Amino acid sequence: MSNPRDTYLKRLAISRNIWLNGRKIDSLLAEPAFQGAIENTLSYYTMLEDPGFYFDYRGSPAAISLLVPNSIDDLARKRHAYKKVADSSFGMLGRTPDFINAGLSAMYSHAAFFGCGERADYSKNVINFYDRCAKEHLFVGHGAINPQIDRSKPLGLQSNIYAGVKCIAVSDQGIEVSGAKMIVTLAPIADQLLIFNMPGLTEHDADYALAFTVPTDAQGLKIICRKSLVHAEASEFDYPLSSKMDEIDAYLVFDQVQIPWSDVFIFRDIAKSNQFYDVTRTRHHTGHQGVVRGLAKAELLIGVADSLAGNLGLSSYINVQEQLGELTTAYELIRGAVMLSEFEAQVDAEGVCNPSIHAIQAIRCHFPKWYQKMLQTVQSLAAGSMLAVPHGDDFHNENEACLQQALQNPFLSPMDRGKLLNLAWDVSGDGFGQRQMIYETYHAGDPMRIAAAHYNNYNKQAMSDSVVRALKGKH
Repeated sequence: MSNPRDTYLKRLAISRNIWLNGRKIDSLLAEPAFQGAIENTLSYYTMLEDPGFYFDYRGSPAAISLLVPNSIDDLARKRHAYKKVADSSFGMLGRTPDFINAGLSAMYSHAAFFGCGERADYSKNVINFYDRCAKEHLFVGHGAINPQIDRSKPLGLQSNIYAGVKCIAVSDQGIEVSGAKMIVTLAPIADQLLIFNMPGLTEHDADYALAFTVPTDAQGLKIICRKSLVHAEASEFDYPLSSKMDEIDAYLVFDQVQIPWSDVFIFRDIAKSNQFYDVTRTRHHTGHQGVVRGLAKAELLIGVADSLAGNLGLSSYINVQEQLGELTTAYELIRGAVMLSEFEAQVDAEGVCNPSIHAIQAIRCHFPKWYQKMLQTVQSLAAGSMLAVPHGDDFHNENEACLQQALQNPFLSPMDRGKLLNLAWDVSGDGFGQRQMIYETYHAGDPMRIAAAHYNNYNKQAMSDSVVRALKGKH
């Protein structure tokens, strides 16, 4: 096959309308803020050369994340690939190409859901897009969240054009859209963006009830990035993760963007817009990728906490052992729930083996709390020490001699001690670490709503039966 890494690099050279820190970006490849994410994505494409990372799709290799799973073994195969991708970024990059790929496999296998309209066969469009992604190894990002402008009104009753992405004109060639989406992660370095809505549209919102794909270099599409968390002048010593793992988020602004009918999946269909993420089991499969990624992230945080305890002479204290034990037991519960999501997978009418959404959503409900606990443990163990680490350059100037004595440690050299404490600060204290905490809390939705939905959708019959038996005195 053609080298996916090389073809991705060529696509990155195509001009896009990207803004960062108040200036237009002329070259993605030359911009320091994007280098870490680009390098990680290139490593993803290098992984595709490994037989464990692809499957045979119509005679050609395609990313295993696009595989339509027909068995638990298929889900396990995808899990192993998800984990290796996540390990390459310690789980810090949440929207690597395998995330939406997992969703595309669900959309493709349930393409009949999208149906056929007057001007386009939406089911065929989904199939064709999947086919293109498989053959061309496209990096597909997504934009689903609407800007929070006026929550008191449905989208269709708001006058602000940026309340969402709406259809403003229709022709035989396609639709014309304007508006905005927010928190579109890794948008600048993606090839295509899948635009859709999460459930919640009302009867007033038909013009917003859309799903389509758009290339990131489309005429009229502007990508406005948040402030970069990369410290461009700093070394890896000072910022070991944020220097390489900042996963940029962006606003998408659509200004009369032309979308051909061949790229439209849902058009002015409120019911389908609200239903497709769940009916096609897209949530199940992106969720499966997401919870596996969480394992990689938990491993790093627990590893940092354990390293701090051991190298700062704290691991013999029972209260520290208790703190660390709470983290390792939480990790086992996450790992067990990931396995349960596969063990209790169900094959649907289309022959697709879908992981248990109950197990996945249980992780999504509790992982944010456990992640915050991991961060708090790192902070409590590193404490003031991580706030007092000198700049890396001070270990290579006239201050070196005194620092070698002042920062002595029985377990680590002053330089290695500084590296560990800087890692602790990067993951738990600095802007990078705080963004990761907010991301883990909300990337899958409000944890409160996830918990409520889990309760409302969970089969509680066995629990009710237990109460009935207890009241009747039966054991």
